[in-house]
Amino acid sequence: MNSPDKRSVISLVALRWHLALLLLALLLAAGLLAATAHFDRQAGLAHQQALTRQAETRAKLDRVHDDERKIRAKINIYQELVRQGRTEPEKRLEWVETLRRIKESRRLLDLDYEISPQRPLDEKALTTGGYDFLASPMKLDLPLLHEDDLLGLLADLSAQVQALVSVRSCKLERNPADPQHPTASLQAHCEIDWITLQENVTTGKATPLLGQ
Repeated sequence: MNSPDKRSVISLVALRWHLALLLLALLLAAGLLAATAHFDRQAGLAHQQALTRQAETRAKLDRVHDDERKIRAKINIYQELVRQGRTEPEKRLEWVETLRRIKESRRLLDLDYEISPQRPLDEKALTTGGYDFLASPMKLDLPLLHEDDLLGLLADLSAQVQALVSVRSCKLERNPADPQHPTASLQAHCEIDWITLQENVTTGKATPLLGQ
């Protein structure tokens, strides 16, 4: 039989081994927890990076689609301008004839105009797409029986000429008694742009066209 002292020594040694195994188990568990936390952080970071890349890709696709819509809109606008004949060179003689017809059809008392040389619509703008917007400025003066005569003239111009008619300004004044036009109570002074779209046109110095 073992003596009490010998059994005590064996129990102490066994206890030490148990404690060592317990400590090793705790260390292994802590390592596993640390590794799990590390892998979770890495997985979360990878997931976030994937979401960021996905958002960037979606934003790029949205920009591409937006650019595509803008290009299609510009093509549609250009095709409409072509259909309306507003991409052709300025046709001053036709414009003058149109003014004469409108004056006769609306029985206007008088019609004075001056069409200046053609120029870029916006001289500071850069040419894009190989096309320029060009404007032929016109000053228009006419006596009026009433304001509707002026509105009708501008509406007829927009409808009958192959150019975009843009009214920059119009001023109406009360007429003093005029023996030449006793019924004209108003006088209109307008500045108008005849606008066309042309392919890289370099305009020359045309002589102003006067008419009455």
